Amino acid sequence: MKLVKALLVVIAVTVVLGGLVWHFWLKGQVEFAEVSTAYGAKMVCSCLHVAERGLESCKTDFTSDVSAVTFTDDGQVTRASVLGGLVKSEARFDPGRGCTLVTS
Repeated sequence: MKLVKALLVVIAVTVVLGGLVWHFWLKGQVEFAEVSTAYGAKMVCSCLHVAERGLESCKTDFTSDVSAVTFTDDGQVTRASVLGGLVKSEARFDPGRGCTLVTS
């Protein structure tokens, strides 16, 4: 019975610590990643398709480090992702309208 109580206490403490870590650290990191990928996808899409520049040239436009962001382009859709694809955004190029974010 003492083992069950000890196990329940350990589980409860782990859940509380996990919640605190999520609330005070991870939540902000995920929100920043969501904004960064959306901004990055839109900016790189415009750079590639409107300005007709290369991907490496487009990366130099950012004022902060974007080395953690992976950019891909398939001709009409530009994707930006971080954390192995856990957080991602995409922007679509439409001739005459430019690039717009695609919402899911």
